[in-house]
Formats: sequence, C-alpha cells, structure tokens
Amino acid sequence: MLVIVMAALVLVAGVVTGQFVRPAPEPKIDLTLSATSHTFPGTAPKLPWPAQGQSAVYVDGLGTMGTSGGAAPTPTASVAKVMTAYVYLRDHPLRTGEAGPVLTVSPQAAAQIPMRRKRGESMLGVTANQRLTQRKALEALMIISANDVAHELARWDVGNEQAFVAKMNEAARALGMTNTTYTDPSGYDSRTVSTAADQVKLLRAAMRVPAFGEIVNNRAYVPDDGGAERPGGNILLGQYGVVGGKTGYTDAAGGNFVFAARKRVSGVQTLIVGAVMGQRSTSAMAAVSAGQQLVASAESALTAVTLAPPSAKVARVDDGLGGGAPLRVSSGLTVVGWPGLTVPIGIEGDPPREGESGEKVGTVTAGAARSPLKLDRSLDKPSLLKRLIRFG
Repeated sequence: MLVIVMAALVLVAGVVTGQFVRPAPEPKIDLTLSATSHTFPGTAPKLPWPAQGQSAVYVDGLGTMGTSGGAAPTPTASVAKVMTAYVYLRDHPLRTGEAGPVLTVSPQAAAQIPMRRKRGESMLGVTANQRLTQRKALEALMIISANDVAHELARWDVGNEQAFVAKMNEAARALGMTNTTYTDPSGYDSRTVSTAADQVKLLRAAMRVPAFGEIVNNRAYVPDDGGAERPGGNILLGQYGVVGGKTGYTDAAGGNFVFAARKRVSGVQTLIVGAVMGQRSTSAMAAVSAGQQLVASAESALTAVTLAPPSAKVARVDDGLGGGAPLRVSSGLTVVGWPGLTVPIGIEGDPPREGESGEKVGTVTAGAARSPLKLDRSLDKPSLLKRLIRFG
C-alpha cells in the first residue's frame, strides 16, 4: 500500500512539475469590434480617365482605385529617372536635409554635352571636374530632368551604365514591376518601357524614402553656385495636395506623368499615387493635365466613417489561460475609403505577458488608418494556479 501511495505522490509531483515547466501560452490580441471589415455604401467612383494611353490611381493602404488603357509596356521617357533616384538613394542614403558627399563630374559626361544638346535632351549642362553634392545631383535629375546627371549618377554608383541598369531591372523585379524593362538611366532610350500600374508600384516605394520625398517636392532647381533658378516640370506641386512626381516626354513615348498627393480625410492622412502614360502631344503637359483631373476626382471620392470613438474598447489581450485585459484606442478609429470599397480591420503587434494600464501594446489598422492600442487596465502574468490547472 505504501508503495502505491509513494508512486501516486511521485506521479502527482511529476505532473505538477511538468505543468510549471511548460512555457505559458503566447499572449495574443483579439479584435472585439462587431465586424472585421467595413464596406462603404454606394457605387464605385468613375474617374475621368484620359481617352488615350494608360493610367492608374492607387491609394496607399487601400488599393487601386482604377486603371485604364491596358498594360502593354510603353516608353517611359524621363519617368525612368524615378527608378534611377530610387536605386541611388537605396545604396547611398541621405538623411533629412543632408547634402551628402561631393561628387566630381567626369570628362566623359562633359564630352557628351554637345551630342545631348544636338538631340534636344534636357540637361544640367555639366562641365568636366564640376563638383555637385549628392542632393544637388538628385535635384537636377528629378526637378529639371537632367539626362547628363542621370548617366553620371550611374557611373558614380558602380562605374558604368550597364551595371547600374542591371540594378534598376533588379529593383523593378523586387517591386513586382513585371512589365518593365530599363535599358538606360535617363529614359531617353525608347527601349526603356513600363506601364502605368508598374510606375505606381515604383513611386509608392520611392515616396517611402524621406530624401526622395524632399527632393521631388521642390518647384525649382537652385544651383549651389548662385546661378539662376530653373523651374521644374511638375507644375502641380502645391495644388490638390500634390507633393511629388516626375514628368517625361519623347516623340516615342508621348507625354508621361507620375504623381503623389497627400489628402487628410477626417484626420486620416492618405497618399494618392497615380501615373499617366502615352499622351500624344508635343510635351508632357497633356499628361500633367490628365493627372490633375485624376487626382482631383480621386480626392473628392474619398470619404470616412468613425468605427470607434476615442478611448473605446476595441480589442483584448488574451493570455491563453482565461485571463487578459481589454484594449482601447486612444485616438479613435476612423476608416477612409470610397463607395463600394471594403476595408479590412486588423491588428498589429506582439502583446507582452504583463503591462501597466495605459501602456501601448499594439496597433489597430483599418486601411490607411492606424491607431495605437493601450491597456485599459494592468495586465498580470498568469497565476501559478492557472498554470497548474490548465489543460491542453
């Protein structure tokens, strides 16, 4: 009998020890709102798509508002310089406001100026051994569309244009730009082709680079040597919330324009990115005009609804053992969209096992909207008793 009792005690001790040794379940955040998505009532907006070429409009965090004109690759002209700047800044980052290293213009670039001038290319007009900071070089590239600087940036980066173009194409593949091929860093070559949808993917990525956003938000190129200002081609800057973009034109491409605009809707900051390609005219202005109509229409279609007011309880930390704590949104939850759009509501973050009341432990997302989640009360670790009696 004693042996049986001893065996039972050993068994119980083993079970108890095993329960305590087992790691506690990972806590998780559960949404407690009545719905996990919101559908805006009404019919999807009809944007004023141009009658020719192709176009696309995308709202960051929400998705594509629409496209037109198919997806056949078409010459990019100087819109290719968005990728040139993106690749260069990816490998040579600039901090906010930083001028960056000083670069020296090669004799090769200077020797090509007469040829570029004869072909009517847009240029800065570099001279041999001219010195430019990285920021000024990129401003010349993006604001006045300097072809001479585009090719020089390629040489500064990897020593030759072919290797740089390979990096441009590699970056395009990484961004999912499946209908894009780069053959040169300036876009003058008509074999450099892309689509409106692909260019939207690129500009979305580029606008996440702070230095790129600073550079393309300049109306004019201001030389460091005190020379005259030169106006940029993006005449929509400062209108309709437009904060950046790039124009392009060649006889083969027609007029092209990519643009980014910021619009605050019921306190939620949204980013609208669009592209217009293949507008048949004698300049890029037809594409800019089409872009103006698209961005204005897209902005007017945006609407918002508040799903939860400030301090409302919308989620809960679950410790996996029957305990946890409710979570509230400090700034409320407002979702932005357009008629006919369904926006998912989700949770981001890894909650702690314990925390103080008011501590941020995650984020609730609704399309472009994001709101911090804070503990409504203190969160305690699971008690020893709960760990002992848990099953599973």
